Amino acid sequence: MIFDVYLQVKRSLKTHAHVPALPGCNWLAETPEAAMDRAIASISSHLSWLRKYSLINLPENETISPQLAQQHKSCAREGNLIGFFESERQPVTLEEIPYFLDLMKCARQELLTLIHDLPDVVLYWKPVPDSWSIEETLRHVAGAERWYLTRILQPATIPHFKPCKTFSQRLEIVRSAAIDRLKVLTQKERSAVVTDESGELWSARKVFRRFMEHEREHTAHIQELLELYESRVLKDAGEHA
Repeated sequence: MIFDVYLQVKRSLKTHAHVPALPGCNWLAETPEAAMDRAIASISSHLSWLRKYSLINLPENETISPQLAQQHKSCAREGNLIGFFESERQPVTLEEIPYFLDLMKCARQELLTLIHDLPDVVLYWKPVPDSWSIEETLRHVAGAERWYLTRILQPATIPHFKPCKTFSQRLEIVRSAAIDRLKVLTQKERSAVVTDESGELWSARKVFRRFMEHEREHTAHIQELLELYESRVLKDAGEHA
């Protein structure tokens, strides 16, 4: 099966690759060439994730054929690797919305399973002082979800949230409101291409992609933090044995 790969390239040549047909499938590489070299493995890994949640019917032996569909430089800000791809001008159909919401549900399930019953000492631990803890990362995930909605929707149509005492409350409240709003996107909202205040282009299709990419990126980051914490604990225990 052919999968279109879209590349967003920084001036340094560091590259963020995306497969918009598989929302959430993205990876980083040092160059565009390296990104394409990793395409088969990255797409295969994402397809395995989709099969885990019964979200795709492709057989495991399906041939994966990546092809470069679009490559462009980052926007004005050197750190901007988000990108907008021509395929994202296509309106989101009513029939697609339940599938996108199912993807979001499974990504959230994976995140919540990962952090279930973590003690405070782990939630607030930082590998270095100026890095994010798991707790800070989770608050960021929740905050970003409301921000994504503001890219394509009028502020008056998006709920405001009172401060939450815990990150779990924040995650739940923001996600519930986001799903309720995404379920009822109007035809205009599903079709519009919007330029935000920074000049970046957004559409409903891009918003769904970023919901998935962002959550799965931070889930992977939290997994790395947990592994690093465990290795530090084992190292400290060995030094004090």
